[in-house]
Amino acid sequence: MAARGINWTGIGFGFGLMALAAYQQLKLPPALPVLIEAYGFERILGGAFMSVYALSGLLLSLRLGGLIQRHGAVVFLYAAFGMFALAAMAMMIWPENGWLFLAARAVEGVAFAILAIAGPSICTANAGPGGLAIASGIVAAWIPVGGLIASLVAAGIGLDEGGSNWRVLWAAGIAGAAALAFWTWRLQRQGGIDLGRPLEDTAAAPTTLPATRKQWRDMTLAAFLFTLWSVQFFAYVTWLPAYLVEARGISVSSAAALFMIPTALVILFNLLAAPILRAGMPVALLLAAAAVVQGGVWLLLPVLGPVAAGIAAFGVYAAAAGLTPTCLFAMPGTIFGIDRATAKPFAVLMTGRNLGVLAGPVVTGWLVQQTGGWETLPPTLGAVTVALAAGAVFLHRRLSLSAG
Repeated sequence: MAARGINWTGIGFGFGLMALAAYQQLKLPPALPVLIEAYGFERILGGAFMSVYALSGLLLSLRLGGLIQRHGAVVFLYAAFGMFALAAMAMMIWPENGWLFLAARAVEGVAFAILAIAGPSICTANAGPGGLAIASGIVAAWIPVGGLIASLVAAGIGLDEGGSNWRVLWAAGIAGAAALAFWTWRLQRQGGIDLGRPLEDTAAAPTTLPATRKQWRDMTLAAFLFTLWSVQFFAYVTWLPAYLVEARGISVSSAAALFMIPTALVILFNLLAAPILRAGMPVALLLAAAAVVQGGVWLLLPVLGPVAAGIAAFGVYAAAAGLTPTCLFAMPGTIFGIDRATAKPFAVLMTGRNLGVLAGPVVTGWLVQQTGGWETLPPTLGAVTVALAAGAVFLHRRLSLSAG
């Protein structure tokens, strides 16, 4: 385990791994309208390009978590960087083959699963006991930071100008993987941070108590709450650009630029959640409050006017959505303690997340395709978020009993 103080280099490296993974997943939404138009992909297949990441993670996260905890993270990191590069090149060369495109996204999904487990566990290991809330806030920003970078690249290249320059988004992903591979190599040589060493090199002290069955049940419940949140949030991030283009008549580049507004707010509130938690707010209670706000936006959206709906969707929802993942990524450290928040608990948490990411974009695409419009989505996603709030209150009660 790293020194007890906050190791900012280790936290920065772990976050860099996660941001790269998020970019690789979220380079798709800005380009999805172009890909559908250029290659005639069905909407369900388009949603599957996003959800297949989750399928790869759902099938492999628990196994990968055990392997990373047992053998260390470094060899898996290099494998992930290589998979990102090879899969991106396949999609750039043969984009018209929808099933090959889907298979390549599945390979990227395996790499994503590796970084999504290794990244937060490295961040937490380098945070020290006093830095859990800070590390959780930083870790929580991985998805919006990756999405913001993808939106900036998409807006910069002008996706409206042609059907082939979407490849720049994929090329940027290859460059990012190469940069992180170099950083990994440098840190191996320099030392000084916890890179996720093999289990035999980081054996727990004799005074460390083993995890209890109740702790694993609480962790499973936290993972299920991540599922519920991911269903509605990834429906939002996957299809919002397409909704702005089709329902509001906005250009593809303008939609990518507008998408940066809620993304930036999510990042801001990821970080603002940390001082709230450090001030003593119970983590599951903050999760419940944030879910109530998000559910309220979904349920009120159909009755709001265009301006009010835009403010609610881009502002209020995004702020509450920023608080939520900080709470969820704090769960392994909250439930098990900082010394046992290793790869395996994060693998359980990410399994829950992946299940939601798998369902959300595909179900959303199916609903839009079957109903011919977007009207059914707000009440459906609102109901999912209300269930999240209720589950968070229940988890708060369980954690309070444990603390008492």
